[in-house]
Amino acid sequence: MSIVLSLALCLTAYSAAAQETGPTEDLLPQGDGPEIYGGIFFLGSLAKNRNLNVGGEELSSTTVKNGAGGGFKAGVFPAFTGYIVGIQAEAFGLGHEITTPTTIGSSGNQSGRGTLLAWTTLVSLVVRYPGEQFQPYAGVGAGWSSSLLVETNLTKGAMTQTGTARDSSFASQYFAGLRMNLTQRVFLFGEYKYFASRYNWSGNLQPSLDFRAHILAIGAGLSF
Repeated sequence: MSIVLSLALCLTAYSAAAQETGPTEDLLPQGDGPEIYGGIFFLGSLAKNRNLNVGGEELSSTTVKNGAGGGFKAGVFPAFTGYIVGIQAEAFGLGHEITTPTTIGSSGNQSGRGTLLAWTTLVSLVVRYPGEQFQPYAGVGAGWSSSLLVETNLTKGAMTQTGTARDSSFASQYFAGLRMNLTQRVFLFGEYKYFASRYNWSGNLQPSLDFRAHILAIGAGLSF
């Protein structure tokens, strides 16, 4: 967070100096109002393999397969920041298959399988370089992730859990990307995110997963 705020102060100073030395470029916002934007995106999620916890015991060698999803975002860059510092809200969904081999635990045989489906809503602070056509940016955000563990099949000794388990958990992200302005209103963007949330699902075996993923997103949007 401190890195993002320091970058914001440096870029704001740069913007003030640029306004004193020359006119605003054609592809940058005109006037004194804020820039409001919205966009949609598709994503690929490369999850880290973190052990699924079942009944208070970790299942070793858990595999969290890579997944995909999509979402949308909207934000605003106020004019008084030189269109450098903004606030963004976004929501996206993703899915991952989770599998563990059968192992011997404290209660006997244990294994797990299920599909993670999550819908996450985040609010982020965004800082960008005020280029004319290309605008690199970075940010940090926090919010809430609602998840389902569907097609669940968990075993710990004589205990089993099947069906669908639910959870809502705190989520956070760090991200960096590049926006390319095609016109004053239309843009494309590519983005990398590091996403984290700890899911603690319902059920008699109380499965949980400390979820971490590298996310790559590409999308398009409009600014107003």
